[in-house]
Amino acid sequence: MKRPTNSTLVRQLSRPAFLLNAPFSLESRIANNATMQKLGPQGRRIDYPRMFEQWQGLYHHLSAQALVYLLPSQSGLQDQPFVANLGIVPAHTREPVAVISKFRARGRSGESKAGSVFFRAMGFKTEECPAYFEGEADLKYLRENIYFGGHGLRSSVRAHAWLKKQYGFRIVPVPLLDPHLYHLDCVLHVIHSSRILLATEACSRNTLRAIEEIVEIVDVPLPLAYRGATNIARLNGQLLCESSLPQLKKSDALYPVEKAKRKFLEKVARRFALDPIFFNLSEFHKSGAMLSCLVLPLNYPNLRI
Repeated sequence: MKRPTNSTLVRQLSRPAFLLNAPFSLESRIANNATMQKLGPQGRRIDYPRMFEQWQGLYHHLSAQALVYLLPSQSGLQDQPFVANLGIVPAHTREPVAVISKFRARGRSGESKAGSVFFRAMGFKTEECPAYFEGEADLKYLRENIYFGGHGLRSSVRAHAWLKKQYGFRIVPVPLLDPHLYHLDCVLHVIHSSRILLATEACSRNTLRAIEEIVEIVDVPLPLAYRGATNIARLNGQLLCESSLPQLKKSDALYPVEKAKRKFLEKVARRFALDPIFFNLSEFHKSGAMLSCLVLPLNYPNLRI
């Protein structure tokens, strides 16, 4: 019997598998999103020892319960640690495929080549999307061949059309217009194959009607979405969330909204019988990133029907 490829085995695992990147190349020199521009050069200066400590906390937790691959770091790729933008490994295709992103953001085009090399070594068929597309952060799997697809700021409707034609994606489009909510994971998280978290205030009525036809919506207040309430990840029976609340004082301007976000996520986790696990990733905020940006799912065992 022929030995299956690594890519095939990864897709068949009963436990989650993720791709991460140790943030050796992380910089904040190029302000390629609205959050970084708002912070300014001083506000986005990275404390590297603290940043590595924060990343290692997330990595150690994931690797204790899941298979975690590390994408080799490449100098000059300041945003390479945000692997959710690198591409997507579709759950519905017959053969293992890695669709690699075509980046619109400045300073990120080199990530595509590095990602392609890695996935080919894993045994995946790799293909770069010919239209602007920024990966799993903009394309959230629900069930069967159904995905939610963000477009407008980083990914394009042309990419959606290509994905449908090439690989049979059925994409429910979600226009993104707010420069601070520039990827789909900033407004939407799939909690279950029939339920999602969604910042409904960030969506038009037509978009909401289309989504409501196929899934139950748990509304996320918009102020909490700005603080990463949907930039979360699923690990077995856990909901992995980001919270900088431990380092804040009650007098800090962000304290009330961070407290409200934590309370909201704890309530959501209880409702769906999940354990909320919180990580402080404040140094990655300086790049305009939250927890979900740092992990790329390679399989979706929690969404299998």
